[in-house]
Amino acid sequence: HIGDVSAQAMIDVLRDKDSGVCVDSESFLTTASIVSVLPQDPSFPCVHYFTGTPDPSRSIFKPFIFVDDVKLVPKVQSPSFGNDDPAKKIPRFQEKPDRRHELYKAHEWARSLLENDQDKGQKLMRIMLDLEKQGLEAMEDILT
Repeated sequence: HIGDVSAQAMIDVLRDKDSGVCVDSESFLTTASIVSVLPQDPSFPCVHYFTGTPDPSRSIFKPFIFVDDVKLVPKVQSPSFGNDDPAKKIPRFQEKPDRRHELYKAHEWARSLLENDQDKGQKLMRIMLDLEKQGLEAMEDILT
C-alpha cells in the first residue's frame, strides 16, 4: 500500500491471517482490533474504527469519534450487576457472570453461521462488509 495507507488498507492488514497478524487459534485469539485516522489538521476529528469483537476477519470495524458528552451505545456495554457483581462481593470472584454485551453475542451467532452454513454465512459476511464500507465512506465524508 505504498502511498495509500488508508483506513481500509489498515483494516485489510489486521484481517490478514496468512501473515499471522490476525490470529484465530485455540491458544491465542485476536480479542479486538482498532484502526485510527489521526488527521494532521487539528480542526478535523480523529476517527477510530473498533471491532469490539474477536477475529477481525469475521467482524466489521465500526466508526467512532470521541466527543464531549458522548452517548453510550447500550448494545456494546457489558451488563452491570450492581452489588451482585462477583468483583464486589466478599469473598471476591467466587462466581463468573456472563459479561458478554449484545454485540459480542451477535458476533458469536454470526461466527457460528459462517462456520456452519457456508451459503448463509457468505451472504451475511457480504452484508456486514457493506455496512462497514458505508461507515468508512461516512467518516471519509466527515473528514473531507
